[in-house]
Amino acid sequence: MKLWMCPSLFALLVTAAVAAASDGPAPAPPLADDAPLEEVVVNGEFPGPGMWKVTRPDDASAHALWIIGDPPPLPKKMKWKSTAVEAVAGSAAEILRDASVSMRLDEDIGLFRGLTLLPALLKARKNPDEGRLEQLLPPDLYARWRVQKKLYLGRESGVEEWRPIFAADKLRKAAFEDLKLRESGMVWEVVERLAKQKKIPVNSPTLKFTARRADLRAKLKEFSRESLADVECFATTLDLTEALSDHETESSRARAWATGDLETLAALPPLPSPSLPCVMAVMSSQVAREMIPADIREQLQQLWTASAEQSLAAKQTTFAIVPLAKLTRDDGYLARLRARGYLIEAPR
Repeated sequence: MKLWMCPSLFALLVTAAVAAASDGPAPAPPLADDAPLEEVVVNGEFPGPGMWKVTRPDDASAHALWIIGDPPPLPKKMKWKSTAVEAVAGSAAEILRDASVSMRLDEDIGLFRGLTLLPALLKARKNPDEGRLEQLLPPDLYARWRVQKKLYLGRESGVEEWRPIFAADKLRKAAFEDLKLRESGMVWEVVERLAKQKKIPVNSPTLKFTARRADLRAKLKEFSRESLADVECFATTLDLTEALSDHETESSRARAWATGDLETLAALPPLPSPSLPCVMAVMSSQVAREMIPADIREQLQQLWTASAEQSLAAKQTTFAIVPLAKLTRDDGYLARLRARGYLIEAPR
């Protein structure tokens, strides 16, 4: 039995519990007096996103690493021309994906024994001592939650007993579904198909950890009793779902990505990202500290950078896909490569 951790570094327990939570009933419909939700609409077909070109100074062989930023949330129906991306990716000797983390058990426990863990997983998402969100959150934050919950989760009441981090994750998923947005994968769908057709090797740098099966049930019970410092995670998720309802801004963001308009992307208010505060909330738990290194975020960045450098040295052309935010932030991948002396050409 394999239990995978997502690239955003949620610990094994959180990944499993969130997955269990998402298998529940569909969100209830909005209250009758609610106005219909307005989706983010971007009409037309766009020329496609820009790509960064990374090269080594004085490299006579002219090796190149082309990087595309996996986009911010985009409308599911949005169309973009992938001709330029396919031309570069199709000629690449390797496709490089973002670094991720996986954790597996030290032995195969089988489907039946895995299912016996489900009650513990479901319990882990609930607040210790049967606490409710209204009791755990500041009044102003809880008032904002009620507004967003009404929009995206309707009359569903069970979520009020969940830990803030799990309630926030359920709200986020419902918001993306109702607004008809997708978080990622739009570029990878094109590149994956191309890689399979042309048999281009795909490099997915991965940090691997192993958990002892004998410890898993005890760890789940311990985690279910721990309180998490997850109010910031919850608040930032509300910031995100509220921002997504600004249809004009999000439509502009989608168009800017789809046309490679970096100036407009930079000028728009950054989209709130709950990933880091939610990861830190989990990492603050004793269970996570025992299972996951505290510097795992830095390890992932170093792993991807080292993989990129190896590909640049060995391959004539490498095509990479990483989240746009990881690529362009001050301590992101481009900054790290630039600090190592590589030449970087921004999209034109």
